[in-house]
Amino acid sequence: MDRFVRTLMAAPALSAAQEQLLARQARDGDLEAREALITSGMRSVALRARMLGLQGEDLRDAVQSGAVGLIRAVDRFDPDRGVRLSTYAWRWIGAEMMRTPHRELPLDDIEPLADGPVAGSCGPLLAPLTAVEAQVVVLRFGLGSQGSSPMSRRAAADHLGLTISQVRTIEGKAMRQLRRGLAKVGDRAPHQ
Repeated sequence: MDRFVRTLMAAPALSAAQEQLLARQARDGDLEAREALITSGMRSVALRARMLGLQGEDLRDAVQSGAVGLIRAVDRFDPDRGVRLSTYAWRWIGAEMMRTPHRELPLDDIEPLADGPVAGSCGPLLAPLTAVEAQVVVLRFGLGSQGSSPMSRRAAADHLGLTISQVRTIEGKAMRQLRRGLAKVGDRAPHQ
């Protein structure tokens, strides 16, 4: 794992009381309190990036994008609603990470797959997809090794650390891309 990300994940978490106090101070304009919330929240950003299965430069890019989402969450966070900042920020962090395109990874680098590698005949079909898109398709349609069963959107979302809405969006985008690719193959096929 990247040393920078490892450092972020090792940072101590704030207690609920500390977090509430800092959030109230930040809401009142205290820039140091805001900075402390952002610094402590970077642990969630690193965790979310790792859950996407990214490595190297893509991992660092995702952390950078997630930091933007974290800052937005800190600026909108209401400590009086009874929710921890990490819970509130999770959606904001993920949304920014998904908005930023990452380099496509070969299918061998996708992790974690449902039950192992993608079935041999499906690998070339999924090759044009990004790693996250391929993960969603593999999980949703049970394309892993023998015995893999399709997952619901909720189960796939839980497995990948995404929201159900994000899984639905990613799945839709991947399916449109796959349909376009298959249409091109169909256009090239000899007509009878």
